[in-house]
Amino acid sequence: MNKNKLHTDKIVKGNRTYFFDIKKSEQGDLYLTISEKKKTDNTSEHHRVMIFEEDLKDFVDTFRNALLKFKELQQPKTEEKKYSIEKIRATHQNAYQPWTEEDDEKLELLFCEGKKVKELAHIFERKEGAITSRIKKLELKEKYGR
Repeated sequence: MNKNKLHTDKIVKGNRTYFFDIKKSEQGDLYLTISEKKKTDNTSEHHRVMIFEEDLKDFVDTFRNALLKFKELQQPKTEEKKYSIEKIRATHQNAYQPWTEEDDEKLELLFCEGKKVKELAHIFERKEGAITSRIKKLELKEKYGR
């Protein structure tokens, strides 16, 4: 393993091999590469995607959504609900989870620091509507004159 490669996972499927490598840049930043090596008659093709640390959460969320959609498209059409908690949790991990006292305290603190609903939704991994509802329930706007 070369000095900037920290971890590797490999999947071999027929004439294709997939590599998932965690690497460290010269500046010390971590990133993930996903590589495909496909053997053909006399040669091989290589393809690689690099995902940087700051993009990893969005990449994973989007990948999770794509997998859910893939699974959904494989299923025969039946009458669907308007929403699916599983789908929502793919991008908002804590959606429909009960709020803890600790969550409420953290929300109040961040609200007082001036964080916007969109930022709070990202921090708490919940939908913006859930944040707005919780702010209303805790009467934070009234309490802090906002």
